[in-house]
Amino acid sequence: MPRRDAVRLSALGVATPRRTASAHCARALSGWLVAGLACAPPIAATPYPTAEPPAESEADDGRVPARPPHTAQFGDRQIALQPFVSGFPYGEFSVDLKNEVMFYLEQGSRYTLRRLELGDLNSTSVDLGQGTPVTDIDWSQRGLRAVKYEASRRRTWLLADTGNDERWNLFALEPGTPSLQPVTDTDYIYGFGLSDDESKLAYIGRAGARAPFETCVFVRDLAAGTEKKLICDEPALRFTWGTVQFSPDNRELYVVAQRDGDRARGQIVRLNVAKPDDRPRFVTDREIPRFSPWLLEGWHRGEELVFVADDDGYRNVYVYSRKLDKVRQITRFVDDVTTAALVDEGVFVAHGTPKQTSIEVVDLASGSSAVRASVAGDVTVLDAHGEHIMWAREAPDLVFEAVLSRASRAEQAVELRNRKVVALDEKLVGEVVQCRAEAVEIPTFDVDAATGKQRLLHAFVLHPQSPLPSEETLVMVRAFYGGANEYNRDDQVLCAAGITLISPAVRGSWGFGRSFYALNDKDLGGDEIVDLFHVARWAERRFEVQADRVGVYGRSHGGYATMRAMTFPPETNDRQDSYPFGFGLAEAGFSDIEAFYRASNIPDWVRLEAGDPATPEGKAKLAERSPINHVDRLSAPIFLLHGANDQRVPVAGSRAFAKRAEAAGKRVVYVEVEGQGHHIEGLDRIAAAFQARFDFLASYRNLR
Repeated sequence: MPRRDAVRLSALGVATPRRTASAHCARALSGWLVAGLACAPPIAATPYPTAEPPAESEADDGRVPARPPHTAQFGDRQIALQPFVSGFPYGEFSVDLKNEVMFYLEQGSRYTLRRLELGDLNSTSVDLGQGTPVTDIDWSQRGLRAVKYEASRRRTWLLADTGNDERWNLFALEPGTPSLQPVTDTDYIYGFGLSDDESKLAYIGRAGARAPFETCVFVRDLAAGTEKKLICDEPALRFTWGTVQFSPDNRELYVVAQRDGDRARGQIVRLNVAKPDDRPRFVTDREIPRFSPWLLEGWHRGEELVFVADDDGYRNVYVYSRKLDKVRQITRFVDDVTTAALVDEGVFVAHGTPKQTSIEVVDLASGSSAVRASVAGDVTVLDAHGEHIMWAREAPDLVFEAVLSRASRAEQAVELRNRKVVALDEKLVGEVVQCRAEAVEIPTFDVDAATGKQRLLHAFVLHPQSPLPSEETLVMVRAFYGGANEYNRDDQVLCAAGITLISPAVRGSWGFGRSFYALNDKDLGGDEIVDLFHVARWAERRFEVQADRVGVYGRSHGGYATMRAMTFPPETNDRQDSYPFGFGLAEAGFSDIEAFYRASNIPDWVRLEAGDPATPEGKAKLAERSPINHVDRLSAPIFLLHGANDQRVPVAGSRAFAKRAEAAGKRVVYVEVEGQGHHIEGLDRIAAAFQARFDFLASYRNLR
């Protein structure tokens, strides 16, 4: 009888298998790949996480000793996960250089929000271990999206949820108390901002857990503690994610919106705080398509708003003059600006592709670059104020470093002086950098219109420092969100297990301009999946392995893409193509696109990527592109992992796919983590999830 091992990880990380493989199933596994028996997992499951080490008397009775805490076993490799998770335990930085303070999470079995006073920026070194806890909350049990400090009242504002369900609301932390005070009670807050004089706070709040939503802009008087509703959106103009920016005189608000709820038609609009009955005024050209413009905090010369948009096909810097009511383009890069911030001498920008990043200080009057330098890896501005910029860098071989730069004028030239203020010690780097990255280009099936030649996909091959023996080689292809020049903890752990990874930027990926990003619009589960097939065949040749040694893996969109790649109808888009992946790991993915659209808090993403289920054509296409409707094509084992509280990609998609695959006699392992959302957090739960992955991979590796 078909079976699956559906394991629920509790809030404490303790798991109890709902079902286990029968003895008959275990004996039959030598013919698993031939007979297609639906036994999951094909070896006895290891408890997640492990218990305390057994007493000495128990170790001699023939039983396998328990693993040390926070380790995962893969074959003869015992991988210590604590260094990966909490060796450098700091993340989610919110830096405020103006007020010389920063907030961040310390991550381990518990996640603690800490605050650190930075002191004199010209001489300071940042010791993250000196930060003090500001709440008694375990943030592995809750989501934290943003932190802002209101210096005049010494009050801290947090955009957070209460149970990893992404029901984002505002909470206030008053000085001298560790208890959060709830301030709003709405279904979702897209963003919020403080006025420069800290007299007002504005936020964009959405009512309704499911579409259609009503989203309104609210303004709070921070001295009086009162709030008013400024304006609500309408179908023709929907408010969305982004910075909420007050004008210097607090008479206007600048926010991001979408025309007709279309993510490809992003706008920056101007709202009149003094006259709420006034219609929103467009800052950007409403006829030009653009994805996700964003505002830089602050104002240039007190009257110019600076923002980043892709009006010319690449993300560039633009300036809007309130006085002239006009926009002018400042930079004309032929690659994307990835991060930017205002400084006294202009705008500090990082731009490039995942292959290479350049940093520049650009004069906002002339558009010329005063300083330019190349940087390996991915750059993120943490904050900027006056002459100072704090930015972070990471790469596949660089976990994290923070740099404090000073852009100042010396005689007639601007100089950028950089000082590293946070870095990891070499011993820890040796423990947690387990991949060696190689940038490659992989040909795919179509012609690049820009070059007239066969399209080449950028990818990183992540070679394990200690690979598996050649006869046991496993290669895993990232299904989506690949090609990034960044450190990825999960990939490094897989490298520690000896597994080779390929991280390709398939069509629809960021980093190569608007045209490439838009290639999968209305084609979700189409040609982006065919790209994966070409990457997999390239991997066969490069590593001299058969298809059954090549797996596919991903989370979120990548979780969907994994399920789709393993159930792909060859006739899709008339490509007549498919690929027999040997196994797959799909995490936090969706399997029924229309059900995802109805249940998710991001339905606009579905309309952009897949189509509109309100039309007969769109509804039919969503059904055709849904992996759950093609489970009969699943011919290899698949592992599913999902947080029970996930509202971005609701858990129902993984549950339904596992149930249907089980009913069809397919090989599926399903792990659900109670109390967790779109990400699995907390050292205990992370270790448990890795052991579940490795048990699945070991069962395939041993019995293929």
